[in-house]
Amino acid sequence: MAMNKDEGALLGSEEELMNALGVSRPTLRQAAALVAQDRFILIRRGVNGGYFAARPDSTTVSRMAALYLQSRDAHLSEVIAVAEPIRTELARLASRSTDTATKAQLAEFVSQERAMQESDYRTFLRAERAFGRMLSTVAGNKVLGLFLNIVYDLTAYVGQAEDVYVNRPERVELYRQHRLRMATAILEGDEELAVLATRRCSAIVAEWIHEDLEEGPSGTIGVRARAVM
Repeated sequence: MAMNKDEGALLGSEEELMNALGVSRPTLRQAAALVAQDRFILIRRGVNGGYFAARPDSTTVSRMAALYLQSRDAHLSEVIAVAEPIRTELARLASRSTDTATKAQLAEFVSQERAMQESDYRTFLRAERAFGRMLSTVAGNKVLGLFLNIVYDLTAYVGQAEDVYVNRPERVELYRQHRLRMATAILEGDEELAVLATRRCSAIVAEWIHEDLEEGPSGTIGVRARAVM
């Protein structure tokens, strides 16, 4: 029922669903709790409450993946290594896109980035996630887009005493410049340059991580930290 509705659409009140499905209140609530856990429905109590259609996002997968990797002492460098081929293929596909609507969104992002003199840490992180979503949209590949979101989410569980960007404005700016070259190449349909810029983005982050790990702890999955690609 929820999958056939738009996200946020009302499925019905508790009384309506009990009658439609022919089940008791405890049975409905127990079943709904399981479905809500998988983020296919949203339950709201009280006035204007009811059961609403929802859609799972990448964080559901990421949390389980983080637990799996934590139990196997996975390292941050492994996560970064996975991000590079995913982003490279997305950049390759995006540079071939002829979808003017999605490219217009990317062009607006590029315009805003060029107009920005500098970016603080949190603004930078939000922009990176926004860019990742746009990259996936322009590329037109939902599977690679999901994988990229999972990789982004996983970096929030990577253990490091020092974030690779916190109190490092020079790193933020250097990464932004490479990201801007990548986005510009995609807009211009320059596949070769888009791929090169994407690989350079991943390479410099990997370099920073290795630099920081020489001075700090192991960087295994588990403790919350942040490192975007």
